[in-house]
Amino acid sequence: MPCWEVRTTSVEFHAKHRKLLEQAVNALGWERVNSASNTSADVLVIRRPGDWDPFTIDLANGRATINEWQQPALNQLKQQYSLQALKRAAKLKGWQVKSKTQLKGVLRK
Repeated sequence: MPCWEVRTTSVEFHAKHRKLLEQAVNALGWERVNSASNTSADVLVIRRPGDWDPFTIDLANGRATINEWQQPALNQLKQQYSLQALKRAAKLKGWQVKSKTQLKGVLRK
């Protein structure tokens, strides 16, 4: 593979709540990039600090377009989105969320 060739892939990314996704991006310390070619409200362009290449999430189609080396970052965003959704659901039901580890937590009423 030549050094200038970049392999991108499209993976499923179903996020129903844009606000929760934006909260997940902020919680990770990432930024949302405004692009002149990005005029759709259903498309988010996200960049991690230190990365030169952002990735794109199309909420309407439930797809994320990433470089192959960005898969771990996308997985991290999915986990954070799930945590934000859990926090929102718990708040609506009057429960408290306490994180024990990155992937484990406790819900209390």
